Amino acid sequence: MKGFALFLLLVTGSLLLANAMVSDHGYVMVSFGQTTFESTLWGLLLLVVIALGLIWLALALVRTLLSTLSVVYPMSTRARRIKARKLFDRGLAEFTMGNWRKAERLLGQATKSGESPLINYLAAARAAHEAGNYEASVNWLRRADSKAPGAEMAIGITQAQLQLSSNHLEQALATLQHLHKKYPRHVYILKMLKQVYTRLNDWQSLEKLLPELRRRKVITEDEYRRLEQQSFKVLFDQACHCARNRHSLDEKIQPVDTVWAGLSRNQHKDPAILYRYCDSLVRLGAGEKAEQLLRENLKNCYSEPLIRLYGTTDGKDRQKQLLFAESLLAQRTNDPALLLTLGRLALRNELWGKAREYLEASLGLRRSVDVYNELGHLLAHLDQFETSSRYFQEGLLLAADSAPQLASLQRT
Repeated sequence: MKGFALFLLLVTGSLLLANAMVSDHGYVMVSFGQTTFESTLWGLLLLVVIALGLIWLALALVRTLLSTLSVVYPMSTRARRIKARKLFDRGLAEFTMGNWRKAERLLGQATKSGESPLINYLAAARAAHEAGNYEASVNWLRRADSKAPGAEMAIGITQAQLQLSSNHLEQALATLQHLHKKYPRHVYILKMLKQVYTRLNDWQSLEKLLPELRRRKVITEDEYRRLEQQSFKVLFDQACHCARNRHSLDEKIQPVDTVWAGLSRNQHKDPAILYRYCDSLVRLGAGEKAEQLLRENLKNCYSEPLIRLYGTTDGKDRQKQLLFAESLLAQRTNDPALLLTLGRLALRNELWGKAREYLEASLGLRRSVDVYNELGHLLAHLDQFETSSRYFQEGLLLAADSAPQLASLQRT
């Protein structure tokens, strides 16, 4: 309906225009110097329309000609950008298909035609690296740095990634440490530093970095705890290893004391870290120092590994050690680990009856290979060989049942 009304309006307008042109031709005269131009009004308007049409046609022909010329000989900025984009797209396609050398060539050509070559340089560096041409990869990164001096972070991260993938860990560490100084809050740089320290087994540096990793939420709380425990296990093991060839006790425990002295107050109260330190002291022959430290901390820093270690640590005063452990029993009457420790301490004090009571109470709460062994030795000492043999057999059966579970846990 609207189309028909528009058609009628167009026809009516055409008729009115034709009637005006027939009834009145109009007259136009243009004079310039000795030249005079005369025409009807409608003739002049027709000439103007024809002239505008010719101008539009000429411009269209020029644009077409320039477009054709740009295919043969790309001179315009727009043509160069189009060519660079096509080269980059082709190079990226070859990269994803694993054609590294062809990808490097295409991406390298794209750097010569594009206005922003940084991404092309970085992609060409990756392609050269994947092709095993490490020297070319470094050269592409150098060119990127010279062409885009403000992109130090992007270039540095790419360089560190390539160094990590080729297992050049020392070089990657140097690159990341330089970046970390300039961008200390950058999360991805911190994440890569954690990876490098882990692969280099540089647990001391990793332990110092862990608070920053947790603060920036680079790692979860569970991962933080796992890495912290692993770090301190390695650090204390290394300290014990350093003490092997030392003679006096003070010289032997000096490395582990140094590790302990470098920890914060909160870390001193951490049961897992305290266990590592005390266990190291026991291994080095400083049982009395370990027992005193455990006695000072067990009430406010209790854990099963700590109380079990206390039961195997030989302190200066065995009777005093037993009395202290019994003082813990008031609040932990049903703790099988504490009862095992009490049984062991009673054994060292030659309190056979009390030792048997504690050990059997622990066994009643939880079956344990250690409890079975202690009861077996105790009853053998008391000449109750039949019962002693039964406890030893129960312990062996429990150990055999536990072995597959421990193996599966270690695999996971």
